[in-house]
Amino acid sequence: MFAQERQESIVSQVNAEGSVRVKDLSLKFEVTEDCIRKDLALLEKKGLLKKAYGGAVSVRLNPHLYNSEDRKKTPNDERIVIGKKAFELIENQDTIFLDVSLTSLEIAKLLRESTLQVTVITNMIDVLNILNHCQHIAMIFIGGQLNQEGDGFWGTLALEMVKLFKIDKSFLGVVGVDTVNGKLSTYHIDDGMMKKSVIEQSQKSYLLCEERKLKEDGNYIFASLNDISGLIVSKELSNKRKEILEEYGLIIR
Repeated sequence: MFAQERQESIVSQVNAEGSVRVKDLSLKFEVTEDCIRKDLALLEKKGLLKKAYGGAVSVRLNPHLYNSEDRKKTPNDERIVIGKKAFELIENQDTIFLDVSLTSLEIAKLLRESTLQVTVITNMIDVLNILNHCQHIAMIFIGGQLNQEGDGFWGTLALEMVKLFKIDKSFLGVVGVDTVNGKLSTYHIDDGMMKKSVIEQSQKSYLLCEERKLKEDGNYIFASLNDISGLIVSKELSNKRKEILEEYGLIIR
């Protein structure tokens, strides 16, 4: 194998798995560890990965998609898949929480067409609009300070309201899932505090995780992988990522 082919393979692997180790790469490509270190140094200079102790990690992005209107322009096929998987976890008589997330709208649409009798708590205006005339859905809306996008509520009053409820299952949007460091992030502090409070009040909490969220970061860390019950993803994860997530005891759907 030529050096360029080896380096391209290393980049593909680190992007798929989040991290790689020098020792493992040396065995895989049957070259010395020093050779792999030189590969990693070159790839880091090109901005294709970031060297770490004993190996390298993927370069994580912050796309700064703060505005929900901007996010609505991105393809939504993944959200539909994730929404269906989340819906399958909901049982009759559950009390669930849907936070401000475009994937929450897909879950709400499925609930509207179902016969499930559930209680839905939400701080997202569009979720309320989808479900407010459904006879089989008991709606509880969390008010407070209107968020910067104007599509939901957060702030002190919203946090106090959430603390009044016991939630069976919460379904939460996320900006970034860092499987290397186990950190979960979002863009706004108030949104992060809201998610943190909902997790604390929930028996089970699931992240609605599009594939790109595994490679991106927000500005505010609101929880760790230890704090949640599982990830709902749209595509099959690499074996390495699965192993890491399973070490946290997470359900992967």
